[in-house]
This record gives sequence, structure tokens and C-alpha cells, in this order.
Amino acid sequence: MNRTLNTYFLLGVSCLALAACGTSNAEYSNATDRSAKLNRAMEQAASHAAYSGNSEQALSILESRYKRNSDDPFAAVEYARVLRENEYLNRASIVLGPFARQEDAPLEAKNEFAAIQLALGNFTVAEDLSQQVIKQDDKNYRAFQNLGVALDSQGMNEEAERAYRKGLEHWQGDPTPIMNNLALNLATQGYVDEAVEILQKAKSIAPDRMEVERNLRIVSALQETAHWSQKKDTPDIKVVPKKKPETPAT
Repeated sequence: MNRTLNTYFLLGVSCLALAACGTSNAEYSNATDRSAKLNRAMEQAASHAAYSGNSEQALSILESRYKRNSDDPFAAVEYARVLRENEYLNRASIVLGPFARQEDAPLEAKNEFAAIQLALGNFTVAEDLSQQVIKQDDKNYRAFQNLGVALDSQGMNEEAERAYRKGLEHWQGDPTPIMNNLALNLATQGYVDEAVEILQKAKSIAPDRMEVERNLRIVSALQETAHWSQKKDTPDIKVVPKKKPETPAT
């Protein structure tokens, strides 16, 4: 069924390209509308494929959409994001780089490009990109998350902690990824007690996240043996209940 769905979309792209030949000016608006509808349908199909665990199909659909809209930065962002998630990092960087390096690039492009650079180990590049986003939007929680990881990776733990806390302050949706990073950052600094508390809260929000469970076990074991553990005098973390994700329509 997945192969059939993918084939239909590829055929649809070909048919639309053929139909565009010889189109009059009066029909241009209708052709544009059809193209927009097809783009939306392809995006929905890619989301459904990714939700179902078929990452290769999602990649194929988003690649087709990107090639049809090579000047659209948002098509590039979605394609690059799935490439990154499937560890095609150099390819993702090549796809998104021309958009993300533009001064007026959408913040989504800069954020995703920063995430790609983090995965490639280019921490100073990711730091610079994240700072660019924050200058334009000082509540952009994803930029603060990326900044925290970039700073942590360069050994600037206190600066990274501030970035994580700022990101958590403005976070929307499931906060467990940034809570996990903040907890590990605090454990590295020696604040093991608070790190355990944060991981316990993260586990209560997302009990199925294996990385949170694993890190909680590790930090809890450290807490039992660390006589130098201390707790920072910081405000308590407010946890926003996670909304149940919507299941894509079949």
C-alpha cells in the first residue's frame, strides 16, 4: 500500500507537469491552485508515512515536493529535517544551506540548519545561527535549545544552562527533550539532586521516552555515590501537560 501511495504521487507530479505545457494565462490561476493542493496532499502523505514509521517513503515524497518547489525555503526545511532524522546529514546541509545562509531566511530554516550543524559537530556555526534567531525572536524556544546544545558541546556549561532554562520558559508542546538536556547539564555541573528531580518530572510527562528513563537511572546512581551533590537555588520548573498527538487521517 505504501509503495502504491508513493507511486500515485509521483504520477501526479508527472501529470501536472505535462498539463502545465501549453497553459494559457487565463488558466494560470487554476494551475497554481492545483499545484498548491498537490503540495498540501504530498505534505500530508509524508506526515502520515513518518507517523507510520516509514521514513524512506516520507523522504521520497518530500524530495519530490522539494524538487517541484526548489525556491521554497519551507519545502527545503521539511525535506532537510527528514534527511537529518535519517542521518543523511551532508545531504541535508547541502539542501538547506543556500536558504539558511540568507540574511532574511525564515527562522525555521536557520533553526533546522543549526540542528544539522550540531549533528555534524559544527558547534560554533550552530551557536552563531541560534544567536541570529534569538536576536530576531527572543522567545524562540527551539533556538535556545540548539544554543544550549552548542554551548554544552564546547564546555560552556553555565551559559548552556541559561539557554536551556530560557528555552524551557517559552517551550510549547512536549518539554521533555529540553528538560533532559538541562538535567544532564546540571549533573555535569554537580547539581545531581536537581537533575534527578527534573528527570523524574520529564518521565511523568513522557513515560515512554527511553532516553529519559535511561538518563534517570544513570543520574540516580550517580546521586547515590556523589557526596558533593548540591541543589541550585533556582525557581521550580513548571510542567505544562502534554497534549495527546492527533492521529493522521487514514
